[in-house]
Amino acid sequence: MYYCRMSLLPVLPSQEQPHQELVLVGFRLDGEHDGPEFYTLLSVGGENERPITASGRLLFFTHPELAAKTLALDAELAKLAPPPMEVETFCDLAEALHLVNSQSVDSDAVVLDCLLILDDLVRATRLHMPDRYQGLLTELTARLTEGKQLEDIFTSHFLREHVEDALLWCIGAIAAKSRMISE
Repeated sequence: MYYCRMSLLPVLPSQEQPHQELVLVGFRLDGEHDGPEFYTLLSVGGENERPITASGRLLFFTHPELAAKTLALDAELAKLAPPPMEVETFCDLAEALHLVNSQSVDSDAVVLDCLLILDDLVRATRLHMPDRYQGLLTELTARLTEGKQLEDIFTSHFLREHVEDALLWCIGAIAAKSRMISE
């Protein structure tokens, strides 16, 4: 009879780990500026999906060429180096605010893209979003994900103003808990 001790058997992984990678995200705040004004990196695809941080602060940088220098400040995510140099996601905050404020259609899903990015960033700040804002943005994200248009979601200007306030709260929370790398 043939016996093999359990400790000699190979250990097979129970399931494959998802591929984790870095994504370069561009941001625009000034509606008169062409293209991204600043950037960050997000870790996606793994168990630790989050933006780059250091000392409890979100890290942003002014030029894609600063991605490697900025990434080096986050020891855990630096293991995913090298960072991408091409923008994969663009969070056009200026356009999103304009659309929420006054438009009926968002054919390019600008608002949804920004909501998804802002969610990751606000979570990383570890600040508590007021419940009324959290509820509004969660509901808006759900409706946009379902393919609803802004004119179907915003039944009053009052609702638009509250969503705009919630977005501005997010931008302020992120700004208060961030560091900009410019050199």
